[in-house]
Order: sequence, then structure tokens, then C-alpha cells
Amino acid sequence: MKGNKLRMKYKNIVFDLDGTLSNSENSILSTLKDTFAEMNAPVPPTETLLKFIGPPLKDSYKKYCGFSETQAEEGLKIYQKHYARKGRDLNELYPEIEELLQTLSARGAKLFVATSKEEEAAKYVLRKLRIAQYFAAVSGANHDNSISTKEEVLLQLIEREKPVIFESVLVGDTVFDVEGAEKIGMDCIAVSYGFNTAEQLKACGAKAIAATVSELQTILLA
Repeated sequence: MKGNKLRMKYKNIVFDLDGTLSNSENSILSTLKDTFAEMNAPVPPTETLLKFIGPPLKDSYKKYCGFSETQAEEGLKIYQKHYARKGRDLNELYPEIEELLQTLSARGAKLFVATSKEEEAAKYVLRKLRIAQYFAAVSGANHDNSISTKEEVLLQLIEREKPVIFESVLVGDTVFDVEGAEKIGMDCIAVSYGFNTAEQLKACGAKAIAATVSELQTILLA
């Protein structure tokens, strides 16, 4: 076992949540639709709603709906309310994820989560999916979203837990994950089973791309 631990390139593995550990499409789209309904705002088409997954929510409101800062803040609060009432319970664990976490833990890796989802909501989802016990710490957005980008939640994790960047890797499914990791000098292994395509992830410079959880395990254990 000790020899196996030494062969792993990364001692610290930081996972994104939505689209990486959990399939959150139904959760997020349902909550967004409830939010727009309460705001008496038109609901964007599904292909637009899917673009909300990954970046900070307030940024998406402004970019895709033309919301002002005040409207975006209101939308964030209403979203958080509906997510806590219903949306957070609609997440589903991707197949083989728990087996991956068990294997990585057994090989001596220290596991973390860094997500643009509000931190307490992320912790709830991990508990609901019954995988919270595998993670040493969770870093997420704060309640007012002043910390929310991938770069910001990664820096928050580093400040709290002190993992060495060159011994760490982020696993994520969007260009925001790849770009956020790059900004702080951390490698990023991307997964294409989430919300961005392999072509998009390759174009933004992912260290490697896994199409399945099995492929991801092979890359991480190399």
C-alpha cells in the first residue's frame, strides 16, 4: 500500500461538484425555472439555462438575461430559497463516483471539493449523496457570492487547508474549472461527461480529459 501511495502524482485531489461528482442538471434547471417564475421574468430556453452551470450565478443572470446588479442579487436570493426548498434534493451521484473516491482514499490521496455553489448547500448535497465522509474540506461560494469564481474558491481552500499547489489537481467539467485552476498555477483534469464537451475542454488547455469515471481513475492513479 505504501508503494502505491508513492506512485500517485497528485497528493491532493480537488473535485468540482456539479457535473463532476453529481449530475445536477434537473436540480439547477428546476430551481432556475422556479426563480424566473417568482420574478415574473421570461424563462430562457434550455440551452441557455445549461450555461448557468459552472460560473457564478449573478454573472449568468447579467450575461444571459440582461439583469442589472440589483436584479441579479434578487435572483440569487430567490434561487437560494428555491434550491433549499426543493432543488438540492434533485441531485444524483454519477455512477462509479463513490468507488473512485474509495480507491483514491485507499491510495492515500487527500480529497477536497471546490465549487461555485454556496458552501452550505454544497455540504448538504454531499451529505445527501452519502459521500461527504471522503472529503477533508469543502470550499464554496459565500452567501452573498462575493467569493464565487473557481479561482476564488480554490484560493479560499488553499488559505484554509494549505495544500501544496504543485502536488494538487482540480477535477472539473467546465472551461471555468480549467481556467480557474490555471490562474493559480494548478493542473486541471477535465471530465467530458458533465456540461462541457471534450472539444471545449481541450481548447482551454485541460491537462487531460476523461470521458468516463473509469478513465478519470486511470489518469489519477497514473
